[in-house]
Amino acid sequence: LKVDHRTLGLLYLQWMLFVGNFVLYWLAPLPLGLHIAIGVLAIHLAFTIWHEAAHGTISNRRRLNDVAGILGMFPYMTPYFMQRFIHLDHHKFLNQPEKDPNQIYAAGPFWQLPFRYVRAIAYAKKMLSTDPRSSAMRLSDTTILVGIGLLFLVSLWQGFFMDLLWLWLLPLAIAKVIMDWYVNFLPHAGLPPDRFLGTRIIDVPFLTPWILCHNYHAVHHLWPTIPWHSYMARYRDKIDYLTEHHVPIETRLWSGRTYPSMPTDSSRASGSLGRE
Repeated sequence: LKVDHRTLGLLYLQWMLFVGNFVLYWLAPLPLGLHIAIGVLAIHLAFTIWHEAAHGTISNRRRLNDVAGILGMFPYMTPYFMQRFIHLDHHKFLNQPEKDPNQIYAAGPFWQLPFRYVRAIAYAKKMLSTDPRSSAMRLSDTTILVGIGLLFLVSLWQGFFMDLLWLWLLPLAIAKVIMDWYVNFLPHAGLPPDRFLGTRIIDVPFLTPWILCHNYHAVHHLWPTIPWHSYMARYRDKIDYLTEHHVPIETRLWSGRTYPSMPTDSSRASGSLGRE
């Protein structure tokens, strides 16, 4: 058995923050803004946890990856297995219009992003028409959704719906926009459907710990089986390789976006995942 203790540590921290936030709110309440911030932080960790599980980097045991993915995704209120297949489609069809589900987030200005969320539902319905999940996966996803729905119904009945609103729903909305910015929009917006040109690196060191190395997202697309905490080391080790293949590398966060043109060499199409 091999496990990535850093990602499991994130899962432990996530649930300590998520559950502890409710306990504090009920027993020794802090200022409401601080409770909301704690909730945002807990849900913000969800992406890295389920993303590592989806790529099988948490453990060499599939079941442990799946359990970690389900637990990590629960505060995000999203069924893990459906999201895993949608994410793998993103890798398969990187930046391809009408095929890459990430175009929902990257094809348009960031300020319009919330208005494009409805397209995610349409994509999920399309995926379900040829549902790749096993019966056990469907049962898991359905159980999670039903469980969350029942919890909110009980909260309306028992009078603690506002607690869920302030500590879960509002932090989820804030965290989702933040996550969509740093992992869906920033790395891919305006880039072509190309294995090397399709994902940018934002080499801004102060950003790295806040978004858990996902500013080196191109490293993940080229080597999807290495864990998040190895992105920076791989970037430094492969900087010549990345430069040679014209991977967009930027050193400013708020300006200076680069938009390389699509190469004529068809062998560099995004369908090749690149596992050098």
